Amino acid sequence: MNDERLMRCFTSAFPAATRDEIRSTRFDAISGWDSLRGVTFLAVLDEEFSLQIDLPQLLDLGTFDAVKQHLVEQGIAP
Repeated sequence: MNDERLMRCFTSAFPAATRDEIRSTRFDAISGWDSLRGVTFLAVLDEEFSLQIDLPQLLDLGTFDAVKQHLVEQGIAP
């Protein structure tokens, strides 16, 4: 899977976070996280990948790598 597409989703939802922070931190621990940010992130993922999940499921995934793996498991990888 092309990490850049997913990274763009993360940086769109978390513009103040560094790439290293995005890759190494649970996104609900990234500075500025709140439920609105989570909903925004879900909308960005849906727009980019047509991935429809809910906020609790997203929180269960929790990290860049877990979201990436979930996309691969859903057959969404390019």
